[in-house]
Amino acid sequence: MIKNLCVIGVGLIGGSLARGLRKQQWCQSIIGIDANQHAIDEALALGVIDTGYTSIDQCALVPDVIVIAVPVLKVASVFAQLKPWANQCAAMTDVCSTKENIINDYKQVFGTQESTCFVPGHPIAGRERSGVAAAMDDLYQQRKVILTPMDNSRESSINLITEMWQQVGAHVEHLNPHEHDKILAATSHLPHALAFSLVHCLSTQSHTDEIFRYAAGGFADFTRIASSDPIVWREICLANRKELLEALEHFDTSLHRLRDSLNAGDGDAIEEIFTQAKAARDRYTNS
Repeated sequence: MIKNLCVIGVGLIGGSLARGLRKQQWCQSIIGIDANQHAIDEALALGVIDTGYTSIDQCALVPDVIVIAVPVLKVASVFAQLKPWANQCAAMTDVCSTKENIINDYKQVFGTQESTCFVPGHPIAGRERSGVAAAMDDLYQQRKVILTPMDNSRESSINLITEMWQQVGAHVEHLNPHEHDKILAATSHLPHALAFSLVHCLSTQSHTDEIFRYAAGGFADFTRIASSDPIVWREICLANRKELLEALEHFDTSLHRLRDSLNAGDGDAIEEIFTQAKAARDRYTNS
């Protein structure tokens, strides 16, 4: 148990972590910091946080653990504001779904240190809804959290962040930052980009109302994530642009293969694509 947890960015991800840790009584006090006063007021009213501020410099004490839960391209400015607290806390982490750029931003602000309390992290969890009102205390139950410790991340800080995520029911794993970004580009960033693109494509066609009115369950399943926060996903795509472009190139090759098979009326080729896809999906879901 720790005394003070500080969540910077009081939304779905940060709010759910705060709710989960409060339920487990892992921290005595939860501080929320968010530039949006409405988000602070809402988090206070919902009991997600105990105290709230709209800027880091308003917080008089240095928290034991800091969790940065802001959009990925805003993390660098948060690091700059946190510099006076450098290594005074026991552990600091983030929740962004890209890691190499976060580590580069950290090094730009804090420079090279013999040891650091910063442990980059990424919970593989979320919902289409955003904001602290959508926060759930069980969002991370049985979900993976990936940590990508830097070479100079303190072991004590790694252990504390690991314990924090385990307290809310998550399974913690480690990856190197490049491997993380490459994997997430294919398994998360690409699917979101495709879902957004498909819905956008259909929304610009004639008879749009009829298209969505008669959409089957498969359409709802595939496009559910297109209800995610566009700003958050714009920043993720830009932050992981190189790896996402590579994933898009691979997908484009597969899509061309399907289109060529369909154009040629080659049912065997189409069936082979679908069969290979089904087998891969079944292995994944049954593992």
